Amino acid sequence: MKTFTFRLETLLQLRKNARDRALSDYADSIRDRESAEEEVQRAESYLEGLNVRLLAKSQNIFLGKDMLDFQEQIQKAKNTKSDLKNKLSRLSSIESSRRKVFIQKEAEFKSLDNYKLRMADEHIVFETNKEEKAQEDIITSRFVYNRAHS
Repeated sequence: MKTFTFRLETLLQLRKNARDRALSDYADSIRDRESAEEEVQRAESYLEGLNVRLLAKSQNIFLGKDMLDFQEQIQKAKNTKSDLKNKLSRLSSIESSRRKVFIQKEAEFKSLDNYKLRMADEHIVFETNKEEKAQEDIITSRFVYNRAHS
C-alpha cells in the first residue's frame, strides 16, 4: 500500500503555529486582566482603609490640616482606582478580541486537520480497493489458467 502524504502539510503547520501564537496571546491577555483585577482590588481595599481611618479619626478631635491630608489621600486613591478600572476595562476588551482571534485560528486549523483525516481515510479506502481488485485479478487469472490447462 502506498503511504499517505498530505500535500497541504505545510499549510497545516502554518495554521498550527498561528493557532499556538493566538493561544499564547490570549493567555497573556488573561494574565494581564487578572493582574489588573488584583490591582483594582488592592486600590479598593486601600480606599476602604482610608475611609475607616477617617471615620475613626473623626470620632476624636483632629486638625484641619490632618483632614486635608486625608481628603487628598482619599481623592488620590479614588483617581488611582478610576484609572485602574479604565485599564481593566481596556484589558478586558483586548482579552475578548484575542479570544475571538484564537477561536478563529482554532477553527481554521481544525477544518484543515479534519480535511487531512478525511483525505487519509479516502486514501486508505482507495488503496484497499485497489489491492482487493488486484487480488481478484490474480484469482481470476489463476482460475482461467487452471481451466485452460486442465
